[in-house]
Amino acid sequence: MKRLYWTFVAMLVAFVCALVIFGSRVGRGNDAAYSMRDSVAPGQLKRRPLNLPTVSSGERCPVSHGSHDSVPRVDYIFCSGCFWYGKGPVFMALAWSDQSTDEARFRLDKIPYDEHAYRAKTPWVSKAEYAGPILIRGQLLNGNREKLRFSGGEKLSDGLELQAPARERDDASRWSFWPTSMFVPSAGCYGVQIDTPDTTDVIIFEAIGGR
Repeated sequence: MKRLYWTFVAMLVAFVCALVIFGSRVGRGNDAAYSMRDSVAPGQLKRRPLNLPTVSSGERCPVSHGSHDSVPRVDYIFCSGCFWYGKGPVFMALAWSDQSTDEARFRLDKIPYDEHAYRAKTPWVSKAEYAGPILIRGQLLNGNREKLRFSGGEKLSDGLELQAPARERDDASRWSFWPTSMFVPSAGCYGVQIDTPDTTDVIIFEAIGGR
């Protein structure tokens, strides 16, 4: 009788151990799947073609119009009281604009000239509920279609990659905010394409003056 009892106990222990091992393997598999999904998404965005209009020489730049109501006016977002452009979940502001109109237009005269381009401060935000990758690219819409370049730190690239929520965000109810620089080669009409896994948004702005 005792032998039967201990045999049953041993079988029960072996069964529980098997469940634990199986569960840990499934967990690792799920983690791998999530990791793979997160790494694939930015690559998919990079393969998405730029779909920006062409503006003929002498044609008026069809600039986007911003809103004061798109982004909350809070102290942790630089230029939160500015006009913000985009349909969401990602928005941009033109910090060097004089904010006298909702048109996406600014002068280059007072903007620092660096890396053979005008380095314009460009704040970006995304809604509090958005989580995922963001890819931002742009180029001149007339002439030689020269690309815009972006910097979110020391690295300079023709594609700005962001991940929401921002690392600095310490409250899930807050929007994500990124202070970046956009390098504008010269005066002209430019298009910026903002891609997330589920959306593509285009903002058109005009840079005037400069050298």
